[in-house]
Amino acid sequence: MFWADSIAKEAPLSNGAKKHVVGDGKTPSGRIHVGSLRGVVTHDAIYRALLDAGKEAEFVYRFDDYDALDAVPAYLPPEYCEHLGKPLSEIPSPEPGFRSYGAFFALEFQSAFEKLGCHPRVEWASEDYKGGKMNAVLKEAMEKAEIIREINARVSAAKKADGWLPIHAVCEKCGRISTTQSRNFDGETVEYACTSARYVKGCGHAGRRSPFNGGAKLTWKAHWAAQFKVYGITIEGEGKDLATVGGARDATNEICRKVFNYEPPYDLPYEFFLVGGKKMSTSKGTGMSAREIAEFLSPEVLRFLLARYKPRTAINFSPEGETVPKLYDDFDSFAEAHFRRREPRDPDEPRIYELSSVRHAKPGDFLKPPFPLVAYLIQVPHIDVVKVFNDRKGTPLTLEELACLQERVRVARLWLEKFAGEEFKFRLIEHAEAIKKFHSLPAGAQRALHEFSEFFAQTNDEAAQANKIREVCEKHGISVQDFYKAAYAITIGKEKGPKLLPFISSLERPFVVQRFMGVV
Repeated sequence: MFWADSIAKEAPLSNGAKKHVVGDGKTPSGRIHVGSLRGVVTHDAIYRALLDAGKEAEFVYRFDDYDALDAVPAYLPPEYCEHLGKPLSEIPSPEPGFRSYGAFFALEFQSAFEKLGCHPRVEWASEDYKGGKMNAVLKEAMEKAEIIREINARVSAAKKADGWLPIHAVCEKCGRISTTQSRNFDGETVEYACTSARYVKGCGHAGRRSPFNGGAKLTWKAHWAAQFKVYGITIEGEGKDLATVGGARDATNEICRKVFNYEPPYDLPYEFFLVGGKKMSTSKGTGMSAREIAEFLSPEVLRFLLARYKPRTAINFSPEGETVPKLYDDFDSFAEAHFRRREPRDPDEPRIYELSSVRHAKPGDFLKPPFPLVAYLIQVPHIDVVKVFNDRKGTPLTLEELACLQERVRVARLWLEKFAGEEFKFRLIEHAEAIKKFHSLPAGAQRALHEFSEFFAQTNDEAAQANKIREVCEKHGISVQDFYKAAYAITIGKEKGPKLLPFISSLERPFVVQRFMGVV
């Protein structure tokens, strides 16, 4: 059983819930990296699996835009340093047209995950706090501050001073939220002082204020636990860095039980999504952003990459080399298994392909042009790629097939321009150079190419052509590998290239026949 279906089957409905609520969230402190897409797709796959199992379910995604800006990403001007420590929702957007810094980066990320078919209900921490949705849990947390202090010290070795409150009040003078220390909750107000945070100094203001309706925010573990209760979350995982023994999730679960009297959600820690073996950071702005990769790979292929592996399996993606062509080939292979055109190597392949749909529907059974072939064909001058695939299919491409081809042409151009190595780039060599290479080949290879060209001129059947290659190689005493090397040498001047038969079938037939005959 596929991992998402297993979770949908075994996850309990706790706290008297009548439906499952799958949760996830992110602090939009900068351009959100591609690794965070893994969490969204992982949770969305579970949400879909619950629906497919006939269970009532909802997916809620939370943007913590009431968290403080703790670092200025390198791609932003240094003037943003004056906003360090302020809530992300209260900082100006880097670009016009957005209500805040937090909204700008959050909406960019939301656009990326919606392209992958993830459409959760989106909630904003700033609205939750200012609108009073968090008032009840704020009060609970402050009244049970000693319990939270004891849990932090025991579980995470994070010691707090006597009288500490698990909140950050918003300073009424400078607007910072991370620099304040709060104490002495009297049921309506708290005493606070704006001192300093690790990365920024406070303004020194002190006073009393109401923590409710946006006056304060819970410290992050208490905030995480409170959100479980406020939204009725029944299933929510996290990255493995938060799931270590004595880590944030352990402390959060205890706070959830002992402070908010709420059984924590079903947990599923998931591994990192690495790019070129490197972990990424949102606040530092390092690594490939979610928007960049969502604009590069086709949506269903990116979703396939994120959903196919079990959550505890690390994904190390690098767009260089043959990773992208292989990813598309794997996707197409899983489609073959889904539509029963081949036996699956793994029983989960059909289900993985189904959950890779961006529309929560079985993806259509239509021609998918092989990505490696597309990448080679667009490098051939004057070739009509649509005509090539019309001819290969035998009938005109449908609108869906044409859209798929155009999308793969787009991705292939980007890949060739930015990531592909020289071994994937080629040109058709000039006729004179080809003739020279032909006559430098061993006699057996020349005869095999010549005899095959006569057969190639008469048939479009690639299976028959493959049999003919084996036949002429055996007849003339060369290996099939040597035949392929010779064929590549006289067409693209290299020892390796695209799959030979689809490639030469896409070229003008007289051109191929002439090359393989070695005609001057």
